[in-house]
Amino acid sequence: MDADVVAVVDSIADFFERRSDAQAIAAGMSAPANRRRWTALCEMGLPVLRLAEPDGIGAGLLEATAVAERLGAVLLPEPAVATIVLAEAWSTHSRGTDFLDTLCDGSRVTALCGFDTVELSREGELRGRAHIPDDESTDAVALLAHDRYTAESAIVVVDKTDLPAPESRITLDPTRPAAVVTLDTIEPVDVLRLSDQAADRIRRELALLGAAELVGGMQKVLTDTLDYVKTREQFGRAIGSFQATKHQLADMYIATEQARAAVQSAALEYVAESDFAAAMVASAARWVPRAAVSMFEDAIHLHGAMGYSWEVDVHLHLRRALVTRDVFNRSKVTAEQLFSAIPAGI
Repeated sequence: MDADVVAVVDSIADFFERRSDAQAIAAGMSAPANRRRWTALCEMGLPVLRLAEPDGIGAGLLEATAVAERLGAVLLPEPAVATIVLAEAWSTHSRGTDFLDTLCDGSRVTALCGFDTVELSREGELRGRAHIPDDESTDAVALLAHDRYTAESAIVVVDKTDLPAPESRITLDPTRPAAVVTLDTIEPVDVLRLSDQAADRIRRELALLGAAELVGGMQKVLTDTLDYVKTREQFGRAIGSFQATKHQLADMYIATEQARAAVQSAALEYVAESDFAAAMVASAARWVPRAAVSMFEDAIHLHGAMGYSWEVDVHLHLRRALVTRDVFNRSKVTAEQLFSAIPAGI
């Protein structure tokens, strides 16, 4: 890994540690977004992580997964992963420098909602249903769209003030509440034309980095659970000394390392543009959330009644994994896409 990227990863980890962000986010779920925190992360170079030098850091997809792990470990509410992907995609826009500047300096928080596809009409209006952040910090949303006139793809940016009232709200993950809206004759404030292949690449990168966030959560929960079983006692002994507990912890460790390997292997295959790249990403996006859900349930069991309380954040990681699993299940990068991406003859 490049030394500059290692420095960014370490500085982000140190930033969260100094601020005790894992505890702060868990304690402030009713208003999880934090503009000052987001501005500080932007000043550290988070949005320009994958932009080419000299405008950005020039990190690759593998390095981005390491950063995503750090973000997932503290359940970061802000759309960091989405911003990393959106900034790289928008950097190809010949006339999009103003939007890119506000995106990268944090003055305009824009979430890329890449797992729904809306329709862009010939008149430049949007129609369709989309899942968007339901918070007070996001200023705009970027959506993948299909142009009915040109039969190509695009990224469209819509101000949140132009969006209709939500049809429903999804509050299972209180650190990232979402809403479902139906667009009808909404005009975007900016459009970036893409090929269908570029749109698929954006979806897959979002999925892979989202899976990497869960790996970071798995590592954090594993560490916290190891510490907890050393102090929780039953029958006059720490439960960490019981053989059954040791077996559970070993299984949790294996699940975490397998999830990390799945994400990193998919990133390497994707960068190499191998024939297996799309299948590897689809496999990771399908398997990692399921592994995370199972592991977090085991961690809650080991925490006893504390695992269900608001005093620890294990159940928040479970909520994040459940929502991520649902999002990936309805995306184009998993399910039937997994099998269609596998090369013939395999």
